[in-house]
Amino acid sequence: MKMKSKILLIATLTSLLFYVQFANSYVPGQTLVIDQVIMEDTIVVDTNLKVGIFVKNFFNYTITNITVSLNLTNDAPFVFNSSLLGQITNGNVTLNTTIQSPSEFGYSPVNITYGFMTTEYLEYNVTMLEPGKSMIFYYNLTSDTSTRKTIPFVEMTYYDNWEDLQEINGQNNILVEFIPAEEVRDPDLPQWDTGNPISTAWAWVIFALVPAVTAGLSAFLLYFKRR
Repeated sequence: MKMKSKILLIATLTSLLFYVQFANSYVPGQTLVIDQVIMEDTIVVDTNLKVGIFVKNFFNYTITNITVSLNLTNDAPFVFNSSLLGQITNGNVTLNTTIQSPSEFGYSPVNITYGFMTTEYLEYNVTMLEPGKSMIFYYNLTSDTSTRKTIPFVEMTYYDNWEDLQEINGQNNILVEFIPAEEVRDPDLPQWDTGNPISTAWAWVIFALVPAVTAGLSAFLLYFKRR
């Protein structure tokens, strides 16, 4: 093999080895994720739809002074009913003590230091979220009319490792539907219209032929009994 060919082969192999090493050591850019998840997408009118707001910190540093908010003003007839902050009474609820978010499904318990909620607006604050940690916050939506709408994007502000204020929004379009409840029946009343309708032939058998045969058989037996 000529010297130039050997040099070219060695250079090619060396470049390939560098590329493989770089590909194996490459780590995707770190991100911060905030979005929402629903327990079901169809719910009966005037009942609660449970929704979770989750935050996942894939940064290599702790984010601080976190404020999460969600505004339903432009998306009536959805309204907030309750959340981890409590049940809405007199039009609003305010968190006066520190509570912890749920520790389930891999989510970490995080201190929620403040929260405020009306039927149209929700906000809560978290002191910090460490790297590699995630948290979830639950709230309940309800509607008094049949509707099919998308829940608005959740918004969040926080301070990064350099104490700069940052903003991030959820991007998941969550479509939910409130449907009317089925007519409630009195269990003490006969349910004539339940089940599948019977055919005309079977109707004649049940309501005409069977009573006629029964009456004839009864008369026949009565006749022989008197003899």
